[in-house]
Amino acid sequence: MTTQFMDQGARNWLFRHAKKQYWRVAPWIDFDDLIQEGYVEYCEVLKRYPQAIEASHKMRLFQLCFRSKIEDLVRANTKQVDDARSDILEIYDGDAILIPDFSNLHALLIKAPQVIKDALALMADDKSREELVKPFAKYDNGRRETLNERICRLLGQNPNTIDIVKQMRVYFS
Repeated sequence: MTTQFMDQGARNWLFRHAKKQYWRVAPWIDFDDLIQEGYVEYCEVLKRYPQAIEASHKMRLFQLCFRSKIEDLVRANTKQVDDARSDILEIYDGDAILIPDFSNLHALLIKAPQVIKDALALMADDKSREELVKPFAKYDNGRRETLNERICRLLGQNPNTIDIVKQMRVYFS
């Protein structure tokens, strides 16, 4: 097996690109490790694409692979918990939190618009709450269902015309 070294142009690009993109991965990986990931990707390109003999072709493949590697690192370390509870409110599940004075909350709930009352009723009902906290559905285009779409679906509302989550945030802030 012959040892192939990274050409100077690829090395320069690797250091420039890693320096520009390091802020995205800094909490999880050291700069030297990011450079090492770049070297590994370059070796992968050489191994995976032996038919790429032109330097410019190798360079484009390497750039694509290294950019994808950075995206994968970012995506793997910033993945959001796919749980409806993480988007707006923790659902009250017992006597863990004691609120000494309900008068302000009671006044807010009495004056709340009907759509907010309906959404809160969803969160209070055991059967609806089970449906509300299920993992979000993924659509064919790769997009996931939003909390607003879930609440609107359960209430029979159109999520394109009403943003219940926003209304709740504004009303209770």
